[in-house]
Amino acid sequence: MKRYLAFYIPYLVFVITFLVLILCNNKADLHLWLTSIYTPIGDLFFHYYTLVGDWVPYAVVAGLLFYTYRMALFVLVSQLATGLVSIIIKQTWNEPRPVLYFKEHFPNIQLHQIVGEHLHSVHSFPSGHTITAFAFFLSLCFFTKRPGLHFLYFILALLVGYSRIYLSQHFAIDVLAGSVIGVS
Repeated sequence: MKRYLAFYIPYLVFVITFLVLILCNNKADLHLWLTSIYTPIGDLFFHYYTLVGDWVPYAVVAGLLFYTYRMALFVLVSQLATGLVSIIIKQTWNEPRPVLYFKEHFPNIQLHQIVGEHLHSVHSFPSGHTITAFAFFLSLCFFTKRPGLHFLYFILALLVGYSRIYLSQHFAIDVLAGSVIGVS
């Protein structure tokens, strides 16, 4: 456990910060605040970077098969297990995503949309991309010894979580819950 403090300490700061933000704000106001700054570079970056929480871990697993079966199997099992948990929770809660929530509760507010980005309407809680990213990058920590890499892995996972908010695919609570599931 001590070996992974460069991942866990910033992660704990993130969890506490997001928890405070979620408890002190309603989800619509917090979403609008977290998505208030858009740039063409951010649009492009997050449109593609969000895929790190999609198919990229499976591509890495395929590559790892040429390097080490043990690591490939560990990452694959973590991805499949967290994916199953994600599907079960999403089907149980079936929360509306930001586009549907704002359409129903705040029809005068138009969320920023990126060309080519399809905004989903349902199954918001928790963020599956965030679950995938945190499980993937924490798995990589277990096979690397350098704390600098562990901190980098945390930042990379966090960026996937933020991409889901930036793209208006999820609320902050979805990303927080996804990170907790992925790390667990």
